[in-house]
Amino acid sequence: MENNNMSIRMKRCLAYGLLLAGLLFLSGCEQAVYSNLSEQQANDVLLTLLKGGISAEKRAGEKGYGVWVDSAKMAPAISLLNANGQPPQHYTEMGDIFARNNLISSPTEERIRFTYGTEQAIAKTLSQIDGVLSARVHIVLPSNDPLASPVKPSSASVFLKYRADINMKAVIPEVKELVIRSVEGLTVDKVSVSLFPARATGTASDQVPTARIFGIIVANSSVATLWIMMLTPWIVAAVLLILLLNAVHLRTWLKGKLTARNATQREVRERPARQRERA
Repeated sequence: MENNNMSIRMKRCLAYGLLLAGLLFLSGCEQAVYSNLSEQQANDVLLTLLKGGISAEKRAGEKGYGVWVDSAKMAPAISLLNANGQPPQHYTEMGDIFARNNLISSPTEERIRFTYGTEQAIAKTLSQIDGVLSARVHIVLPSNDPLASPVKPSSASVFLKYRADINMKAVIPEVKELVIRSVEGLTVDKVSVSLFPARATGTASDQVPTARIFGIIVANSSVATLWIMMLTPWIVAAVLLILLLNAVHLRTWLKGKLTARNATQREVRERPARQRERA
């Protein structure tokens, strides 16, 4: 009966240890917010997350870099990156647009490709302005008949999503000048610029204290969390090892106790026979 009770206690200890290990493992799971990024894009994403108080890690992959966060922080991380225009949108290069397989294309197709390529090139240039999170350009190039009158003018509209702490209205004249210099026949009065401030995100200070732990850059507020995530597997391993050693020790003790009891019982059974022999 005593052996059965000890065996049940040992099984319960092992079950609790495995349950604890599973819970700690699940609490430390990480997911990739974005992958296959260039190193510069990954650095920008990492910086945005750290400034927003979200602990993150950059990891190299087969086709680029990825940024990983705790699974519980996935939703706020994506929301923060979307609000800050990260990672930056991809713009099609003019060479990619005209790298076609067909040998012959219509003038209309060529015109559409050229217009789209010009829009992409201008938008990419505008996205390099400090404070711009996203830029889009739409150009209208009417097909004018040389013999027709009056001539329809070209027009362009610019969409800029920018950081709310930047005075983007001050650069509207420069934006219009850049656009009209990029499109033939375009005048400044035919260019409209629409500004949309992004939702305020991140911390109040642009300089967020960070620390480097084993090559991982994290916000100071997340250092304790990182240490817990790093030490948890070792703590779980130590607990399981202690439970295993206790189980081995208990098994050895029970085996020794059982051997001693069997020896005592054998001694009791053999004692009458020895007494008769002496008699």
